[in-house]
Amino acid sequence: MELRIDEAQLDMDAPDLYEDLREEDMLEILGLMNHPRDAVYMSYACSTKCYSVKDDRNYLYCSFGVAPIEGTNIGSAWLLGTRRLPKIKKFFLQHSKEKVSDLLDGFDYLTNFVMRTNTLSIRWLEWLGAEFNDCQYDNYLSFILERK
Repeated sequence: MELRIDEAQLDMDAPDLYEDLREEDMLEILGLMNHPRDAVYMSYACSTKCYSVKDDRNYLYCSFGVAPIEGTNIGSAWLLGTRRLPKIKKFFLQHSKEKVSDLLDGFDYLTNFVMRTNTLSIRWLEWLGAEFNDCQYDNYLSFILERK
């Protein structure tokens, strides 16, 4: 199986992602009082940079990107995965730091929220060098990713 990272295509990738969204991502979205379909489509639509990880059969594993926060030089980073995402751990980790660096271009830092119970995402964000803080949402942490 050969994997690649492509520029995301809203019309092709969003439906695939929504149909096979990881439970952890769905719970995180619902906890912030959003509908998963709306969150998936808005993530693609609002992003200035947006990528998808696919294999040679065009199966989607995850999409990620960054959307500018209006009136600031801060980016809202996001990553949503399909249930296939755990199958590509090595590839995912090999390319994460490089892609986060790319997402940081043009921003002072990246931020967003993560559910406290989403330990896999928190461990990955820690590995990337994220700093965490309490936030206004119960059971969530805010995180900041800066260029190191």
